[in-house]
Amino acid sequence: MKCPICKYGETLNGTTSTTLERGSTTLVFKNVPAQICNNCGEEYIDDDITRSILEQAEQAIRAGVEIDVRQYRAA
Repeated sequence: MKCPICKYGETLNGTTSTTLERGSTTLVFKNVPAQICNNCGEEYIDDDITRSILEQAEQAIRAGVEIDVRQYRAA
């Protein structure tokens, strides 16, 4: 797809890391599938993957996790 940010680049399949913070909890997900602009580097994560990350984050928060770095895995 054409990048909506820079308007020049095309997005390509890749992976990224994303960090989520809420209160005293910080979670880092590595190797998250994403579309990445080959011009500006903007990263786009699919709705289903975002939903999966948020569900995993909610579970970690309920479990009392404060800091966690994990590999992304589909829920």
